[in-house]
Amino acid sequence: MSNTELAQSLNQELVIVDTHHDIAMDVVHRRKLGQKGVLSGHWGDRLRAGGVNVQMLPLFVEDRFLPELGLRKIIEAAEAILSDLEDDSDGMRLATSMREIDEALTDGKIAGVLALEGCDGLSGDPAMLRAMYHLGVRMVSFTWNRRNEFADGTYGAKSPGGLTEAGKTALQEMHEHGVICDVSHLADPGFWDVVRLSQGPFIASHSNAREVLDHPRNLTDDQLRAIAEAGGVVGLNFYAEFVDDDDPSLGRLVDHLLHIAETIGIEHVGIGPDFLEDSLRELAKKAFEDTDYDPDILDRWIPECDGTEKLPEFTAKLLTRGLSKEDIAKVLGANFMRVFRETWGG
Repeated sequence: MSNTELAQSLNQELVIVDTHHDIAMDVVHRRKLGQKGVLSGHWGDRLRAGGVNVQMLPLFVEDRFLPELGLRKIIEAAEAILSDLEDDSDGMRLATSMREIDEALTDGKIAGVLALEGCDGLSGDPAMLRAMYHLGVRMVSFTWNRRNEFADGTYGAKSPGGLTEAGKTALQEMHEHGVICDVSHLADPGFWDVVRLSQGPFIASHSNAREVLDHPRNLTDDQLRAIAEAGGVVGLNFYAEFVDDDDPSLGRLVDHLLHIAETIGIEHVGIGPDFLEDSLRELAKKAFEDTDYDPDILDRWIPECDGTEKLPEFTAKLLTRGLSKEDIAKVLGANFMRVFRETWGG
């Protein structure tokens, strides 16, 4: 059996967890057009082709809606996800606990878990995280790239600060409600505040190694060690600018993986590809309108693996680079499942 054939087989056999895919914006868009069952149908087919079993569904607010409409847009996206799964749960089922993830997988369904990418829409009120929890949100990042009332993002300020008092209170809220803190996009001072104040594992849902590519969205070796010491996991990001803009290849992505594994152990590596396929990419480009970002930067992906269906290509590359089936299982999903089980019980 060739590596390609073996990879296809492994991706259907193993549990695969994707901790970052901006599907929610596509669900909102399609439901406004009158479509139903977007997650189980349109996206379910694509996720199953890549072997994804657990899909984090981040809620994100575009710049043009902040600050006044931020909370409304978060709730609108959450409502679209919840209603879509009520309409059709044949392919994907909402999960808010480890028990519900296990039940979904046993029944052959994809487990969809709500996340919040950036607290910009919460108006600086940590109590709003409790409302997010009751909506089903189980993972939260303080920031996207911006500065907000909780913390500074990666590009939020020339001299970024750490967590504000609201941010520190919000972190405590996360711990009390079993919500995972995600440090991707968080400026370095805020990262170290999370390290100092965290009471359990935290993760980076979609970040790579700064030692392999010196980019502010990537993590230093000291940051990698801090995540591992807390029992967390780093999800590899497949976006070319964070892999190697000059050589956006699976080979370079695996270089990031191997460096992280050599630094903190294979038990602390996962995947959060951050894919933007087809119509989803066009929606993301619209979100960049009236901002300082060039929408064309969203065209920079690894050609060999620029969508969920192509995840077996990543697995094949891991086989080529000598990773065992046991280690591949850890990277594709087992490591994140360990964190989920520790945080959400079961």
